[in-house]
Amino acid sequence: MNRALKWVLAIIAIAAMAGLAVFAFVEGRKEIAQEREREEPVKIPPRISRGAGGEVIVTFDRATQTRIGLKTEVAESELVYPEVAAYGRLQEDPNASFIVRASVAGTLRAPEREDWPRLGQVLSEASAFGAIEPRLVPFERLDVGNRLTNAQADVEAAQANVDASKAEYDRLKTLNVNKNVSDRAVQEAEARLKGDQARLGAAQKNVAELQAAAKAQTGGSAGPITLTTRGGEVVDVFAHPGESVESGQQILRVMSYDSMLARVDLPAGDVADPGISSARIVALGRDDHEVRGERVSLASTVDQRTLGQGYLFRVHGLGSTLRPGTAITAWLRVPGKRASGFVIPESAVVRAEGKAWVYRQIGDEQFSRREVTLDRSTARGWLVSQGVSPGDRIVTTGAQILLSEEQKSQIQILEENEGK
Repeated sequence: MNRALKWVLAIIAIAAMAGLAVFAFVEGRKEIAQEREREEPVKIPPRISRGAGGEVIVTFDRATQTRIGLKTEVAESELVYPEVAAYGRLQEDPNASFIVRASVAGTLRAPEREDWPRLGQVLSEASAFGAIEPRLVPFERLDVGNRLTNAQADVEAAQANVDASKAEYDRLKTLNVNKNVSDRAVQEAEARLKGDQARLGAAQKNVAELQAAAKAQTGGSAGPITLTTRGGEVVDVFAHPGESVESGQQILRVMSYDSMLARVDLPAGDVADPGISSARIVALGRDDHEVRGERVSLASTVDQRTLGQGYLFRVHGLGSTLRPGTAITAWLRVPGKRASGFVIPESAVVRAEGKAWVYRQIGDEQFSRREVTLDRSTARGWLVSQGVSPGDRIVTTGAQILLSEEQKSQIQILEENEGK
């Protein structure tokens, strides 16, 4: 009996060990299968397909378009004059610079509870920043009288400029109602009017100060003469509180950088239209902010580096961050007829196979590449005459990513063919 029991237990043990071996084998096979599945590459829905005409179509869903910042614009046909690029730098505009001078000899005094103006400080229009305690001597009477006469003449001239600027602004504003002139022309006329009004205000202040000085010289009780300035950034401080100044001496200079001169020079051999009155100007690094420059004159000298004709333009609306010396590009009209085409930004053009291409959006999530002919560059991009049709929605941001996706699919096809 004991011997039979031992055999039964031995058989049960052997069966259990065999079962465990089978179980371990099955589980091992499952684990190997799962590992192989994890090692297989993640399958991404295909993004490349072919259209009815055999063209390659790239598909990006809305989420992907948003993630890569893809943007499109509708192509619109327009007439563009031939232009040439001229390069140069910004300069100070003398009309935007204002120097405060002492109307009489005396001692400078700072305002109560305020600091004397410092370099880089921005002063508001007609702001008072100090005073002069007159130091009256007999020989100054004639000088003040002459300066008062000249200052009154300056007021009359400034008033005439204001009247002319206001008439021009009113005329352009009326024409703009029916869009016979552009909004930009109205804005520029308004800027000129405000500048002339500011100069008139400064001239009137100068007359008032000289009248106060004349009154003080004749025994009146004018007291200290207040110093005022036009609005702008302080660029020079010539005198400080407590110092003695003479009549006509410079005290302060302020500059408004919203208006500057642009000196540009054509490359040697290029010729601009003799009748040009304006140019499109872009500062370095600010390609998205184009301003209009009004021609002032031809440059008085030829740049020895370019050996081309130079021009001076007055520009407004540059903002307060640009300074004289900033590099600029100006687009000047050259003789020739206008050309019809589509102006597309440089970011929309991609290069492949030795040609230029753009991507068109042909569906909510589909994009197709098309070859284009680049006629010439402009300040806003390329003028395209072939390859784009009115109403085409052109990819302006993200075109290079679409091209990369298309080329990546071609590489995968080659690798699959080699594997076979």
